[in-house]
Amino acid sequence: MRSGELAELAGVTVRTIRHYHQIGILEEPPRSLNGYREYDVGHLVRLLRIKRLADLGFALQDLPLDDDTDHDARLEALDAELAAQVDRLTRQRAVVAALRAGGAAPDLPPELGAHVALASAIGLPPRIARLEREQLLLLAHLGGDDASRLLEDLYERFAEPAVMGAFGEIYERFDLIDESTPAAELDRLVSESVEALVAAVGDIDLTAPLDLGSAESLIDEHGATHLNPTQVRVLNEIGEQLAQRLG
Repeated sequence: MRSGELAELAGVTVRTIRHYHQIGILEEPPRSLNGYREYDVGHLVRLLRIKRLADLGFALQDLPLDDDTDHDARLEALDAELAAQVDRLTRQRAVVAALRAGGAAPDLPPELGAHVALASAIGLPPRIARLEREQLLLLAHLGGDDASRLLEDLYERFAEPAVMGAFGEIYERFDLIDESTPAAELDRLVSESVEALVAAVGDIDLTAPLDLGSAESLIDEHGATHLNPTQVRVLNEIGEQLAQRLG
């Protein structure tokens, strides 16, 4: 039989058969005089065994195809591997459920993604919303467990509509500043931002040192790339005054 007929009988594709030839688990028959490979029922039996074992979950490079294989031990190992996969999938489903419940995007942890969804809902300037989202992603991935827990606490406070509404107005003003903005307006923006942050933070301890590793310098670099020099200067001033107020 030709490869197409073999593939149809086994319920696989011709491409799959070629792959099995390449990795050495299915013997490749010689070509006949007309140039086609001719398969026999032995190839079909071998292919059906491979398909059955692969469907069970065995890796192709580790199929128990030898008759003297200790099948019980191999099945026990496979069962443990499948149980681990079930646990992983269960955790993934829990995260997906939390993301769906919070209306959050999937590229952030649910507790932070919910904040991004709220920020979008109140109409933050798109550039600022994107910047905050990307910096949250950097912090969540690089900042470690302590940073993630702190962010969760902070954004639980910020998720209150009144708080987010106040920051929405500040964000809009921040998005518009540049080198032509009067110094008095910059001073007001810094002062009002600090007051809003102090009120939102409440009793959350921001004085404990965090080991942010490379996250801190990368976030600074990211901000400098996406903000103009005046905005970077204002952010630094807000950070310094906030540290003084909370220290």
